[in-house]
Amino acid sequence: MDDYIGYIEGLAFCSIRPVVALSLIPFAGTESLGIALRLPLTLMLAVLPHQAGWPDNPVIAIGVEVLIGLTLGLLLSVTFHAAAAAGALIDQQGGYMVGASYDPNFRTEAAHFEKLFVWLATLTFFTGTGLKAVYGFFADAWALWPPGAPRPDYMRVMQELAESRLALSIVEGIKLAMPLIGLMFLVDISLGLMSRYAKRINPFMTAPSVKAIVLSFTIIFCVPVLLERFNAIFLAGAILR
Repeated sequence: MDDYIGYIEGLAFCSIRPVVALSLIPFAGTESLGIALRLPLTLMLAVLPHQAGWPDNPVIAIGVEVLIGLTLGLLLSVTFHAAAAAGALIDQQGGYMVGASYDPNFRTEAAHFEKLFVWLATLTFFTGTGLKAVYGFFADAWALWPPGAPRPDYMRVMQELAESRLALSIVEGIKLAMPLIGLMFLVDISLGLMSRYAKRINPFMTAPSVKAIVLSFTIIFCVPVLLERFNAIFLAGAILR
């Protein structure tokens, strides 16, 4: 009986790190959908170290686990930041920010293409190689920083996060958005030239609708490429060196 109690205590302690890390993933919050996705993932990650019982100094160990969870969560959320940056740039250039609405799943107010890109990033996180990468990422984290470790080397990872990982999200977001922004510029130029000969065409009124149609068809055809790119960004961010 004592073995079962010790295992439950160890499972509860090891759940702190994945709970904190996954809480930084901007998806569904405390809604039923978020709980349905996070709870089994948290339990799966908590059983990896096979911890039995509480550590010697539980208060200090819990604080360390929270700090490690924050670090891991920031590393995992790089893909979502890149996707949101790309979508926001497209919405701003296309003039779609006026149609921004509140998204209860991500608890943000965003326009259409920003929501679409973040949903694609979520798809890469919870499916396929993304989920395998999350499992391997936490397995490496448990090996690098065992549960209850007194002084883990998380300051080095935090420094790398501040210097390169978060900057990577902005750069990758710009790289994703620039081809589509260039396509919108071509639409603007084309409508401007057409208005010189077709006097009844108002390019300022027509451009948002035409750009939305062109962007929609382009993104539909490029969904496999976007998913592959998001997966590459996620795999690059989910690495502990």
